[in-house]
Amino acid sequence: MIQFTEQEVRHLREKFQRQQGAVDRIMEDVKEIMAEPVLVPKTGIANWALYYYCPDCSVQLTFDRNDKYHHSCPSCGRVYSGEPYDSTWWGIINSRNYTAVFQMGLIHLITGETDYARKAVDIMMEYSGYYKDYEVHGNIPYNGPGKSGAQTLDEANFLRSFAMSYDLLSDFMTEEEKEFIGKEMLIPGAEFLMEHRHNQLHNHEVIINSAIAVIGLIFGIDRYVRFAVYEPYGILYQLEKGMLSDHMWFEGAFGYHFYALTSFFAYEKFALHTPHSHIKHPNYKAMMELLVSYVEPGFRIPMLNDTNYGHTSKSLHLYEFAYRELGGEKLLFILNRLYEEEKRDNPEAFIYGVDELPRCSMEPGNYHVEAGQSGSTVLRGKDGRYLLLKHDRYGGEHDHYDRLGISYLAYGKRISPDLGTTGYGAVMHYDFYKNTGSHNTVNIGGENQAPVNARLTRYEERDGGIYVETEADWTLPYEMPDSFTIVQWKEEAYRPVKMVRKIAWEEHYFAEVFRIEGAGKDLPVDWVMHFSGNRIEQPEGKEIEIFSDRKPYSYLHHMKKAVLSENQASVVHDYEDGGIHTRVFTWSQGKELYDGLGPDNPSISDINYQIERGYGPEIVFAHVITSSNGPCLVRNVTFSEDGDYIAIEVEGEGEEGKFSRIHKM
Repeated sequence: MIQFTEQEVRHLREKFQRQQGAVDRIMEDVKEIMAEPVLVPKTGIANWALYYYCPDCSVQLTFDRNDKYHHSCPSCGRVYSGEPYDSTWWGIINSRNYTAVFQMGLIHLITGETDYARKAVDIMMEYSGYYKDYEVHGNIPYNGPGKSGAQTLDEANFLRSFAMSYDLLSDFMTEEEKEFIGKEMLIPGAEFLMEHRHNQLHNHEVIINSAIAVIGLIFGIDRYVRFAVYEPYGILYQLEKGMLSDHMWFEGAFGYHFYALTSFFAYEKFALHTPHSHIKHPNYKAMMELLVSYVEPGFRIPMLNDTNYGHTSKSLHLYEFAYRELGGEKLLFILNRLYEEEKRDNPEAFIYGVDELPRCSMEPGNYHVEAGQSGSTVLRGKDGRYLLLKHDRYGGEHDHYDRLGISYLAYGKRISPDLGTTGYGAVMHYDFYKNTGSHNTVNIGGENQAPVNARLTRYEERDGGIYVETEADWTLPYEMPDSFTIVQWKEEAYRPVKMVRKIAWEEHYFAEVFRIEGAGKDLPVDWVMHFSGNRIEQPEGKEIEIFSDRKPYSYLHHMKKAVLSENQASVVHDYEDGGIHTRVFTWSQGKELYDGLGPDNPSISDINYQIERGYGPEIVFAHVITSSNGPCLVRNVTFSEDGDYIAIEVEGEGEEGKFSRIHKM
């Protein structure tokens, strides 16, 4: 066995005598598969798991192992049959099988119970009997094909899990079983993966490399290890080229930041005691530490780009292995906070964690990259106030075209959140969530922003406040990631354009000025924000039957256009969410102002949308946004032009008494 030493196995068995909870959880996870006959597809029928979503509600369908033809939505109750749902059911069966086989191997290793080993080997033998004849299939965007599944990514997860299980069960299997599984499934599978790995930076390639490398280590095939670990686009190449200077995985989504690390670490866990481990590479620790700078109040992971709620549910358990091997206060802090929310009885802690976690407490502070660099800025304040300003670069497939977008939280409420996305097979993923118009930023002509290297240009703490300036300048050269991408933006709408977003962050509010230069004179320029809760005060408005028939705006409804007096300089919108009052002061300046409702995430509920529209070539949006638990603390806001700047005067009264500030932005 490669992945555990004899000493580690003895330690796990001794640990099991003291604390059985984690192993009991693994046993519970595999209970159904242990009790049922082996269920394996005889042909390469399995489809993409992310098709298993209700097209109307964008929520995952309810899976029933005993019914392959009926798939119900837990929200609306509709039952789906036929494609792609029936074949996706088989994809889920595959995933549950290979996950369970690895878990059964662990149970056998720790407890010695042979029933689990026998069932695991039986499942692998069954797959090995069909694998060579599985049809190559799949037509998933951005993905190569698969055999057991519909994409090369699925194939790699399938093969890596079975290969690691093969290693765990190597002393249990007969020589004939080992030879059959190796020659009929694992080695042909590795050859298939090598044929279909793409020469690009991508989380997919990390997963594919990890599977090839594990199989190479098991069977002593050096060319597999060289290809998957050391050659261009192998594991080391991905680790060194895929992490940006701000330590974020280049795809810009925490879902994929941790998804890539999951496969990096799957390989490192396996290779740890071989000459081919690189666990001490500094990029691993840097990527794991980054979350401390971003973590939201309430210990939540920001929903940047293609991150959905399922993506990050178990990501924090990765910190167990990382802390054991790399140490460090930031990794320890994440684990301490995690176990304020849940018991430390998960399998990662039991198998890969230290026996006892030291106590650690720290308060994450404000965060920003160096001026001139791409990345994000995170600002924090009392009462759970949090603002994330996104000035990163285009990240490829999983990008959301929302440079200079913001996420704003306060008092435990996600007031103006980044909505993330849903399952990629759901209609709303491409129709709504990925688009610029569903984010808290500016879009031109209703089109998605083209790729650009946005950057921070100023970060200054002064007089108790913080001033941040960022820009996205499409007139400058930019660098596309070394990763295949499908064009889903309109170059000509943005290439002449420069956008600058400025933030003044104060104790009770933040002021912003968003300036756009170079937009086409006839193109609408839209500032978009969404706000949680109920609308309690809006300007008088005229109902609009259809705001737009173009996506994502076509999903907005109950839209009104504000009716403003000729000389009205500013407008106030009010929202209330569970007793938290948010007020938005807007410098109207002849703009068209709209408000209404649109999809939240999941899309079965709505969130408020506020859209302000002007026309090029130059336009400025200015606002003050404040939240309070009770009456609004900001009493009055005055906007005015002051040469090249916008002057924003804010007056109010807080616990410390009256305040008055003038921001020139």
